[in-house]
Amino acid sequence: MFTAPYYHIGIVVRNFEEAVEHYSNLLDVKFTEPTDSVLCIENPQAQQTESIKVVVSYSRSRPPYLELIQAAGNGIFSEKNAGQILYLGVWEPDIESRIEKLKQQGTGIDALIRPECDKPATGIITARDKMGIRIEYLSTSLRLATEAWVLTGKYRTTR
Repeated sequence: MFTAPYYHIGIVVRNFEEAVEHYSNLLDVKFTEPTDSVLCIENPQAQQTESIKVVVSYSRSRPPYLELIQAAGNGIFSEKNAGQILYLGVWEPDIESRIEKLKQQGTGIDALIRPECDKPATGIITARDKMGIRIEYLSTSLRLATEAWVLTGKYRTTR
């Protein structure tokens, strides 16, 4: 079976519980239990790094999933990006090569996502493209855990 790399739409929300209830009712879907991971978010263009608690839930539907992200911090997941589609999410087998390819293409990077500040990136969020859309590239090393989370509704930490 062919599985496209595009698998979710990320939206930053001001009130997580309200957003889960709203989209559950609007789309007639259930959501996974939320994560509460602390991640290191680096903005290489602004040369800023912050460790923030990231609260996320995925719709338990067929792809593309709806990903709701609680507004937090001062960077990409801050409240200034709430109330709009933040990005389209795709799987990426080689994050480091993708970073180099984005640089060669002249595509800006708004965020590198790391499990800890001294660890390699597991995700990239691009700057808006000429159509106004960001892309999140997420490492395929997280795919099985993410798919299990959506399937069962239960989040399992991999640390």
